[in-house]
Amino acid sequence: MIRLAIIIAILAAGLIIGPSITGQQGYVMIAVSHYTIETTVTVFLVAIVLLYVGLLLIEWILGRLFGLSHRTRTWFVSRRRRKALSYTQSGMQALVAEDYAAAEKMLLKGTKGNDLALLNYLNAATAAQALGHEEKRDDYLRLAHEKNPEAGLAVGLTQARLQYQQGQFEPALIKVQELEKEYGSHPALLKLQKDVYLATGEWPLLMSTLDVLRSQGLIEQSEFVLLKEQAYIGWLDSVAHAEGSAGLITVWKTLPRKDRYNADVLAPLCERLIDLNASQEAQQLLIEGLDKNLDPRLLVCASKLELNDYHPLLTNLEKKAAKESLAELHSTLAHLYVKEGKVEQAELHLQQAVALQPSAADYILLATLAEQREDIAQANEYYRHSLALAS
Repeated sequence: MIRLAIIIAILAAGLIIGPSITGQQGYVMIAVSHYTIETTVTVFLVAIVLLYVGLLLIEWILGRLFGLSHRTRTWFVSRRRRKALSYTQSGMQALVAEDYAAAEKMLLKGTKGNDLALLNYLNAATAAQALGHEEKRDDYLRLAHEKNPEAGLAVGLTQARLQYQQGQFEPALIKVQELEKEYGSHPALLKLQKDVYLATGEWPLLMSTLDVLRSQGLIEQSEFVLLKEQAYIGWLDSVAHAEGSAGLITVWKTLPRKDRYNADVLAPLCERLIDLNASQEAQQLLIEGLDKNLDPRLLVCASKLELNDYHPLLTNLEKKAAKESLAELHSTLAHLYVKEGKVEQAELHLQQAVALQPSAADYILLATLAEQREDIAQANEYYRHSLALAS
């Protein structure tokens, strides 16, 4: 539009000025080095206009040529993108249908001309693993990272998750720890760490991860409790195997104060101490734990102790029995009195236990004690009660 206005302005000026300068055309001389151009003003102005028009014509021709090239290039690019999208859609459908060979093939074709080739490579890695092609899987993940260096977390998570699913727990462990150093406590990474630490028996790491998951609201309370207990038991087993009873006590002392006397921790700890013939150490911990909570699991552990002197424990439990009407407490006292050879006290506590909560095990012990004093009729009566409960 501006160019057209310039041309019109020049023509208008020529129409207005032309008649007034007729016969007075003037003189123009242009000298460059040894060359000289001489002409009239009118011819010079006309030449300028023609030159300008010529330049506009050249520009128009070039514009048409390059515009055609641009449109052609755009068409080819658009066509490649459409084909890439089609291949990608076919590949994802095949992946969902578990046709992994077709999925891998289509997804790879879909990487050409695709701005989102990262997703194709990640899903192709999944398909390759399903086909047992672990080297191809790793190649696709490497390509995904090379083409999208900023997607390190997504690629790393995919790699660790696929390794975990393939049972390659040690490489998965190394990968999640690398990702944690680089990206911190990312929700998706925390969930994957939970699975990997559980599979590799990294119990302290699992417990700390569970705490972070709970603090961020990323795990149900029921799952948290179950896995925390499993982690404690796994940790205690590994320490007991490697370091014995002294190692167990050391580990217990390193726990947060709120966890030390938690029955989920103390019961399995004392069971392992008893297995390691460290009942004396277990007794002290159980007395302290039962002072805080008369948990039935702790009472069961107490009944399994093998001691030279049960007096401290019996005294402690008798004081509690005077205040608490708890069947498990009386049953535990009975078992301990049997070990001490005090049958009358044992029978007395067993009678109180079955009165509060009938138990087949307690009736069998009553029957055994009755047989020892040759009261066969009473023993048979106890056996009938135990059979009735068992059935």
